[in-house]
Amino acid sequence: MKTFKIILFIIFLVFLVVFGIQNQEYFLTSTALLIDFKIGALNYTVMNLPNWAYWFLCLVLGLLITGIRGLITAVRLKRQIRTRDERIESMKGEINSLQTRLDIFIHDPYIKKHLEEEAHKDQPQEQARAQAATEEKKKA
Repeated sequence: MKTFKIILFIIFLVFLVVFGIQNQEYFLTSTALLIDFKIGALNYTVMNLPNWAYWFLCLVLGLLITGIRGLITAVRLKRQIRTRDERIESMKGEINSLQTRLDIFIHDPYIKKHLEEEAHKDQPQEQARAQAATEEKKKA
């Protein structure tokens, strides 16, 4: 994959050089940039610069704008991650406290005895329901 990327980059550079050589006259021509706001006398003329300078300026401005937007997005996502990590940590603490309370509840001998008694009371009822369900299946 790495060699493929290198070959693709070399092909791109070759196309870029061919494009530059074929359009050398255009890129070396100097022109003045006229900025006219169409409001009264608000117009501005930039000094004569070669066309490649304007292209380079637009490229740099584009990279700068996308870099700033990417930085803003990265900061926003870091903030989201931080708040969610804090929320996870608080939930882990809550889980640990609930687990501790559950362990105390389960290992309390009085509560354990009560739970066992309820389980014994529920067993005959469950057996009767299961037996009734099997009899209904046999009839059907």
